[in-house]
Amino acid sequence: MKTTSLGRHPNYPTVLINGINANLSQPIRFLPGRRYRLRVVSMSFTYWFKVRLPGHAMQVIEADGIYSQTSAVDGLDMCPGQRYSVIITARESLEFNYALNVTFHSNFLARKPGLNPRYHHVPIVYRKDAPVKTFPLIEDHEVKWADEYAMEPQDKQMLLEPVDQHIVLNVKAPNRNTSISAHAYGDYAYAPVPVPPLYTALTTGDMALSPSVYAPQLNAIILKHNHIVELELRNSFAPIMHTYHSHGHAFQVVETGPVNSNSSIPVKRFTGRQPMRRDTITLAAGQYVRVRIKADNPGVWYQHCHQEQHNLSGMAFTFIEAPDVMQQTLRVPQEMLEFCRILGHPTQGNSAGHFGSDMTGIDLPLAINGTANSITGT
Repeated sequence: MKTTSLGRHPNYPTVLINGINANLSQPIRFLPGRRYRLRVVSMSFTYWFKVRLPGHAMQVIEADGIYSQTSAVDGLDMCPGQRYSVIITARESLEFNYALNVTFHSNFLARKPGLNPRYHHVPIVYRKDAPVKTFPLIEDHEVKWADEYAMEPQDKQMLLEPVDQHIVLNVKAPNRNTSISAHAYGDYAYAPVPVPPLYTALTTGDMALSPSVYAPQLNAIILKHNHIVELELRNSFAPIMHTYHSHGHAFQVVETGPVNSNSSIPVKRFTGRQPMRRDTITLAAGQYVRVRIKADNPGVWYQHCHQEQHNLSGMAFTFIEAPDVMQQTLRVPQEMLEFCRILGHPTQGNSAGHFGSDMTGIDLPLAINGTANSITGT
């Protein structure tokens, strides 16, 4: 793929920039020598975005709400759900205007001119009557994209260690001989249950530490308070890329590499003194990612693919984090309990509203075939 200083426009508004059809993007005024903070949020449903401003250096200062040490880049390659802040220093001259390039792309859908990739631009105006500066086409591999493995957090949090619990989850996809279109991080397609897992964690006493009180379709993983957890997500399905988004934690980005040891894909580990943290990351086809968290935020936290059609089809799992601490520190507002009562939803017991491991009345979960997951440590 190549990027250009002025994009080729599709003829319908499939991309919005600041809520406006990207073909009609409103100009951004730059004053010479001024420094601007550009906050870029990918609210994409499926596609990835590449963002560049040729003729200007970008200084990344934040990713997914975590401030970073300043790093110079040429552009941002963003999966659905990711966010960045960059500092851009305006040029001193009023001779030219420029164009902020936005490339809408997916490597797992067929390439079609005007559809995938799609090119848009936002006018960067120094002087109303100035011509737009153009630049030669360059290949993607010539661009220095923002890289979370090369970034460092501003707070200098060291690598979390030693690891108490190691979790390996293999991305699973449906049997192509069926009409089922579910993807999964767990053994089952995620689905809601009669009793929300937060209520189960708060009302089942010591049993809340046992996976048996959570229905299989929650893909529940119990985390003990303050344990260091290493999560490895493995995506052996080509050419489908996925994303991983965590609620409740910004994880340390530790390592990525090939699932198949015979692959030519290199292993990439964080290169700074401390690993960067963020809450959304790309899980490329044929690769794994390895991240770490400290289980210091008691609660029930939804973890999912940020490609919305995968999320809706069940590509999610649940951290049940420190349920024993939750029972001592969290209280459900009475208004919420009353709301559930009006709707006829139970608010205590296991996922089925019973006590112990009796799941009578729960719909059978949709099992997804694939490589078995593993959890080691306690």
